[in-house]
Amino acid sequence: MKNSATLFSFIAKFIFAQPWVFSFMLVLSFVWTLDATVLPYLLRLIIDTLTQYDADRTAAWPALKMVLLYVLVVWILVEIGFRTRGFLRARFYPKLEADIRMAMFDHIQRHSPKYFNEHFAGSLANKISDMTTQVTSLLQNIVQLFLPTAFTCILTVVLFSNVNPLFAKILAAWVVIHFATVFAFTPKCSKYSNIHGEVRSTLVGKIVDSLTNNFAVNLFTRFRFERGFVGVYQKEEQEKNYQSQMYIQWMFASLSVIYLGGIVAMNGFLIVYWMQGKITTGEIIQIFNTTWNLIFMLWFSGEAIPQFFQSVGIAKQALSVMNDPQDLLDSPHAAPLVVKQGEIIFENVSFQYGDKQLFQNKNIYIQGGEKVGLVGYSGAGKSTFVNLILRFYPVEKGRILIDGQDIAHITLESLRSQVALIPQDPLLFHRTLEDNIRYGRLDATPEEVIQAAQLAHCDGFIRRTPQGYGSLVGERGTKLSGGERQRIAIARAMLAKSPILLLDEATSALDSVTERYIQDSLEKLMENRTTIVIAHRLSTLAKMDRILVFDQGRVVEEGSHEKLLAQEGHYARMWNMQAGGFLPDTPLASQT
Repeated sequence: MKNSATLFSFIAKFIFAQPWVFSFMLVLSFVWTLDATVLPYLLRLIIDTLTQYDADRTAAWPALKMVLLYVLVVWILVEIGFRTRGFLRARFYPKLEADIRMAMFDHIQRHSPKYFNEHFAGSLANKISDMTTQVTSLLQNIVQLFLPTAFTCILTVVLFSNVNPLFAKILAAWVVIHFATVFAFTPKCSKYSNIHGEVRSTLVGKIVDSLTNNFAVNLFTRFRFERGFVGVYQKEEQEKNYQSQMYIQWMFASLSVIYLGGIVAMNGFLIVYWMQGKITTGEIIQIFNTTWNLIFMLWFSGEAIPQFFQSVGIAKQALSVMNDPQDLLDSPHAAPLVVKQGEIIFENVSFQYGDKQLFQNKNIYIQGGEKVGLVGYSGAGKSTFVNLILRFYPVEKGRILIDGQDIAHITLESLRSQVALIPQDPLLFHRTLEDNIRYGRLDATPEEVIQAAQLAHCDGFIRRTPQGYGSLVGERGTKLSGGERQRIAIARAMLAKSPILLLDEATSALDSVTERYIQDSLEKLMENRTTIVIAHRLSTLAKMDRILVFDQGRVVEEGSHEKLLAQEGHYARMWNMQAGGFLPDTPLASQT
């Protein structure tokens, strides 16, 4: 879905998805106008008829029965209109909310990892929820309240002018002053509500972040600190909410003065004109009832205005995520990736992450089916190298080719279906173990899922869980150990059967015994696949065809394990520097 520049254009797209339902619902919303104006007019006719036949009441029935029939017909039409509108609402708003929710979810999901590194997941989810609820609130206020009220004002002025032009002028002046006051307060109400919506979203993001890291809070008993930390944002939200609410209350106070003046003027002239015989009893009843009906509508509209302004502010703030450009969209003529050999070429690739230049005109050639290890200290560019192959980040200059196809011009879906990644810290969905493994290939059979689990040596612990493969893993896989999550991720990659395999510290969370089993499985998985392995445990790279040694984004050495050790260079120093089999994050010289 394309970005929406304004809230109106955004909402209109979803309204036009149900044009007839919305149109009928809009027309039926004016039934309230009939209830507020036509019924008092018919009541006037009844009163005047009864007054006319006061001396001979038995003769009133022939003149009265038609009016009563009109009242019955109008009342039935009003009820049918209200009930029909209710059924249309029940159909329109759930679909509207569902369409908006899924459109926003789809848009946000397609952002790059960089975007999610810079935004709270809780805040993004809150904006999706805000948009659905606030758009419904906005439309309900406009369709069911504001438009009927405006139409009732116009029709009432017309009806009053037929009784006496003076009352039409008083009502018109009253309505004009009412709306002028509302519109005078609108800009600042909208501004303060928008500010409050932004602050509120930030607060929710901080709360979700704190709750997500509850283990760390408990570990260090930082309950009081977290309360104080979140309390700072809560205090700001409270202040902005107070500022928004106070300005709205000043608007209410101004409207109350206007209402009082209008009521006194209207009723004062009504009494004087009735006493002078210029209007009938029925006309005074009509004007009195219609005026009070209109007052209630205007007052209900006034009560809805704070919510309306707040909804506009929150919806605009939520709309910001739809205006965030997606940085990894498929090009207009993107073609699906076809992998035959699995050859990977970095051709003059430059990439900068923040202020740090990682790659500058990098050229690397990896043959199809070759098994390549990447080593280097933290921040050397190993994970970035892998992420660029998956197009998690766009390259600034140069090209990355897979079997001669520029990945910038192929579809993301085809790219990532052909390249499997086993990350260092896999996060699982709060779904069943079977669902998490099958995520690698959605059409896999239960037997294939079990086979992948057996190869990844996780079938044993899965069967020991209460529901076996149907057991839920908890949010982000928290019910499993780090090693168990890693094995589930490996099983998922095995099931995917992608021709290119990327391992980013895939065995770092495993104990030595389990890793030995997994290495056997990984060797089978690597067969006939182009494989790139990142590892701090250098012994795991001994069987690689080639090892690339990274240092500050540059490949300073390359060759087999034995060849690099014989050179007694950078790799050999790292090999000798290992403690407990692992490479330290930085050179020892920099740690002293």
